[in-house]
Amino acid sequence: MNRIAGIVVAAIGFVIAVMSVLKVVPGITSTGVMLIILGGLVIGLSFVSAPDPGDTERMSTPSSLINIFLSPGEVFQNLRRHPRWLVAALIMTLMSATFSNLFLYRLTPERVTNFAIDKTLEMPMMNDDARKQVEAGRPAALADARNPVTRAGQAVGGFAWAIIGYSLLAGIFLLFALAMGGKINFFQAFSIAVYANFPIAVIRFILNTVLLFIKDPTDIHPITGQSSLIQDNLSFLVVPAEHPVIYTFLATISILGIYWIWMNATGLKNGGERVTGTTGWAASLSVYGLLMMLAVSMAALFPGFIG
Repeated sequence: MNRIAGIVVAAIGFVIAVMSVLKVVPGITSTGVMLIILGGLVIGLSFVSAPDPGDTERMSTPSSLINIFLSPGEVFQNLRRHPRWLVAALIMTLMSATFSNLFLYRLTPERVTNFAIDKTLEMPMMNDDARKQVEAGRPAALADARNPVTRAGQAVGGFAWAIIGYSLLAGIFLLFALAMGGKINFFQAFSIAVYANFPIAVIRFILNTVLLFIKDPTDIHPITGQSSLIQDNLSFLVVPAEHPVIYTFLATISILGIYWIWMNATGLKNGGERVTGTTGWAASLSVYGLLMMLAVSMAALFPGFIG
């Protein structure tokens, strides 16, 4: 990664954070902070060496984005020598931001924001003072939900969060490969993490957008609907209000989830050096299991947001 780019991103984040604190452009302090963190991450990763490209011809980015649907093994083999990720990550961020704004347009900022605040007020650990503070912040939360500048800042922050998440995933893949006798460069693992998620993100965006405008807005959950409207899992077997933990567990057993597991395993097998299929599947299943445990834990802690 480019060290100069990291410095520029961190500097931009600092300026944004200062402008937000000074109320010049309010509501985007978190965006500035995330950009500072992202810039620091890019600077740190600039000291990591990229793999030797050898004499392997680089597949063009458009070809890699198309072929990841048709021939993922071939794409991952090319990423082994020519790791890249920026365009795919930007496209996924754009799709995520687009759906988020369409979701607010369809359900209205008032319904989504008020639902989240009302559910927060119902949490048993909230005392009277905390509830008063949350209620006092309702007008500001509604204003932020309607503010296009804040929404744009959230999209930028989402990109930063995604890159941090892919970095953590790449680190886990790297440790798994080394622990099981394989060899993989960090940027190879990072490219695998990004490209393995790309086809799932495209499919999810298309289906979610279609369903968003087909379904009656009153039938869409203001919280869980933001993540997915696709019924490709077993969550329909239980009522979320009655069994939020079981509902969340069943929701993680999905067709797209299995596709993601397979894509990561395929990526590690083809994108790493001396990484076996067993290592790829072990790493992918372990990560998915951790994400499943995290989702179930959140459902147990905050069941009201699901019911």
